[in-house]
Amino acid sequence: MRNNVRHPFSVQIEDARAAIRVGVSVGLPIAVLYALNYPHLAVNGAFGALTSLYGHSETADRRIETQLVVGVSLVATVAIAAAYSALHAPAGYLIFLLFAIVCAAGTLGTAMNWVPRGEIFFILVFLVIAGIPLQRDGFWPAVAASAGGAGISVLMTMLDAWSIPNPRVVARRVRARASMGSATLDRKQHAIVVGAAAIAVIAAWVCADSLHIGHPFWAPVTVAAVMPALISADVVQRTTRLLLGTLAGLGFAALLFAAEPRPLMLIAMIVACQALAELFITSSYAVALFFITPLAIGMSNLGRGLPWTPLIMERMTEAIVGSVVACATIIVGRIVLAKEAPTHRTDTG
Repeated sequence: MRNNVRHPFSVQIEDARAAIRVGVSVGLPIAVLYALNYPHLAVNGAFGALTSLYGHSETADRRIETQLVVGVSLVATVAIAAAYSALHAPAGYLIFLLFAIVCAAGTLGTAMNWVPRGEIFFILVFLVIAGIPLQRDGFWPAVAASAGGAGISVLMTMLDAWSIPNPRVVARRVRARASMGSATLDRKQHAIVVGAAAIAVIAAWVCADSLHIGHPFWAPVTVAAVMPALISADVVQRTTRLLLGTLAGLGFAALLFAAEPRPLMLIAMIVACQALAELFITSSYAVALFFITPLAIGMSNLGRGLPWTPLIMERMTEAIVGSVVACATIIVGRIVLAKEAPTHRTDTG
């Protein structure tokens, strides 16, 4: 495994190869759904393909294990969100489900030692899919499209690694890995961290929703992007970098989408952003966020055709809300951690 401490703009040959793999992983399911005249399912396929962003710096076998677990988790998240939408459940259920998803994704990701850290993609997937009106007969196609996107991502990783794992061996290794991660987990610190993330995400959603900003999802996503700084030794610098990466990425998104890109151009932009995010996801998460931001916003509008200018303005307002909530939560969280768990783990990024 490579050393994760690298210059944030250093790119090696294997990084470029991984970026190509990731770009194909996200572009293929979207292109297939558009070609089959199912553009409304493209967002589901794209969200399943987020699986490809995980396990960048891991060995081939370990990366396949990671992506299998992530893929199943993302598809499950799509299923929960699609069920919420199809059943036309009240907002109270959304808050409960959002809390559960943050806690579950945060705990599983910590136990499995996922990179990227945090629950950002799970929150994005849940809130976007939950906000798309869906009839009951649309539930299974939505889940199938996301499963296809996740499956293509894992298949591309297997082809790149020239490795087809034994399912029993994979299951045994995943159980051992999760068990080891759970055994070494500082439960008190983790409870504080994941609880703070869940409360902050919900607070950001409630604040953005109270402003009547269409379908508010970017404020919680902004919170999720910044929250990994909570347990960083250089919390101020890391929080600043993550915020700047997210806000700069929002400006980049505004430039990209100002020309009102047509579907093919939008797909090309999403592919490029996911590939570029892959290049920096382990060396500097802050730089990766510069590309993850337009990637997420572009994915959220796949097959929906919402006008870009008001959409970007809404995301800017939500980013401000999310940034304020995240910073306030990190300040309070550091105070609580200092009292309850004075020994912090350090992160790079």
